[in-house]
Amino acid sequence: MNKIENIQVKAILDESPDASWLGEYTDDLGPGIIIREYDEFYEKIPTEMERDYDGKFIGKAEPELPSRGREFRGFTPYAGGEEVGTKEFYEYGMQDYKRMKGLNSGDWNFVGIRAEAEISYKTIDGWRLENFTSGGLWGIESDAENYLEEVMKDELSDLKSHLEKFNVDISNWDELVEGIELAY
Repeated sequence: MNKIENIQVKAILDESPDASWLGEYTDDLGPGIIIREYDEFYEKIPTEMERDYDGKFIGKAEPELPSRGREFRGFTPYAGGEEVGTKEFYEYGMQDYKRMKGLNSGDWNFVGIRAEAEISYKTIDGWRLENFTSGGLWGIESDAENYLEEVMKDELSDLKSHLEKFNVDISNWDELVEGIELAY
């Protein structure tokens, strides 16, 4: 009979996540755009600062902002879809901006979660090991602790169904998954 040798649930770095729900970087500057150099909305930066033809800030103390190299100068937050100029837009927009900054600085990232089982089975000349996996779920925020636990349980359930279809002995399933933790 096919036998489960090992079960684990892995959190795997998602190397191509979609963070567009937070907003996007831009070189267009204007109302509703957060100026990265100041960590503030364009319209909230003191008006005595002169702006050149494309909205870049210039002034006595700063003839020109230092070049950010190949980085965008601004960030357009999604801000919950709120209208630019509303209190809610500025509140949610700043939250989106700080969240995106945290993603870029490595404070958190996106992961995929997948359950894996190592199965042994007898062959003509001995035993062989095969790996079975759940379907996996990607694009999960790494700091969403309760949700990570929920997904882990779902992925274990998916793996169990998969193993049953291949006639794997799951009689000791509860024992095998008891106390299992997410592996990074």
